[in-house]
Amino acid sequence: MTAQPSAQPFALSLESDADYVSPAHVRTPFRSFLVSHDSGLYWLRMPAGAGKTRFVRGIIARRTAKDGSLEGIDSAISSGARAIAVGLVAEASPAALVEALKAAFEAEFAVSAPDAAGASADADAFAGWLATVAGAAAGQGTKRLLVCIDGLEGADAEALALLPAPGAIPPGIVLLLTSRPAGDWPAERFVMVAAKFASGPAVGGQEIGLSDPDYVDALRKLFVERLRPLLRSRSNALLLSLMETRATYERGGRDARLTADPVLRDALKDDWKKLTNKFPRYSGQQLPVAPLGPVLDTFDRLWTDMLAKSEGCAGRFFPMVHHLAGGGLAVEEVADLPVGEALDARIAALG
Repeated sequence: MTAQPSAQPFALSLESDADYVSPAHVRTPFRSFLVSHDSGLYWLRMPAGAGKTRFVRGIIARRTAKDGSLEGIDSAISSGARAIAVGLVAEASPAALVEALKAAFEAEFAVSAPDAAGASADADAFAGWLATVAGAAAGQGTKRLLVCIDGLEGADAEALALLPAPGAIPPGIVLLLTSRPAGDWPAERFVMVAAKFASGPAVGGQEIGLSDPDYVDALRKLFVERLRPLLRSRSNALLLSLMETRATYERGGRDARLTADPVLRDALKDDWKKLTNKFPRYSGQQLPVAPLGPVLDTFDRLWTDMLAKSEGCAGRFFPMVHHLAGGGLAVEEVADLPVGEALDARIAALG
């Protein structure tokens, strides 16, 4: 079996972008940095499975716009900027990094990349090659080139030494580095990189943990938006059952969970009105909120269970949402799902 290269260019398109959600808590600070720097370095640190690679893929990936042109799936980069990206795996060497960047450039611009002979020799040589890459990109109408290196902890010591200090990054180049936090690195390598990229006028970055409020809020937003149709469907089934069986129920009422989701609340009001047209004896009555409590409770537990089963990892949480929304995974099954690698296998089996 042929060994996989230790550095690989990112594909220009996702197999499906329908499930891609741009992480605002990552995108907004990064975009603010990008639009205010002609060159520089941004270091994003997040735990495994938190969405670093997916964010970079969203920047690189393209889809056909309404006018027939290609547009980025993620809006992180501004007009006039373009991006190339590579992903690193265990002990990626300087030569592997340069070759992957060459391939990424050629995939993005459909022209030959500048000659990289000697570019992997040292940081000065690499910075010089990046300058020629910036010039070649400018020749294609690019104002700035975003060079993304994902999985920095996968680089060997020589490849890490190859990266230029912030002050040596050539004009027109912005480096986006992503990695896991310090605890997932060989200690001496993280210390070396942190010292090199510690500060400077053209240095930015974020460190985001799985319990950070903005990160958890992003998962919650996805949960609410993608599973709202399922919650609405179950609520309507309950309301229809009340009408068909002429059950006694408390009329009207309020629930803070519906107040917090006006999209769902208004949709249910509209659904209720349509149901009363079929059952005239209920005409003129307000949406009965109290009977919906058990359904809302079920989805509260679902959120808690999904967060626990995924261990807060977006890479597990997102597929769970996808399969719940698509019907491949039942709400009632989630509480009994395993965790960790066993959950990965269970999700993979869903297709």
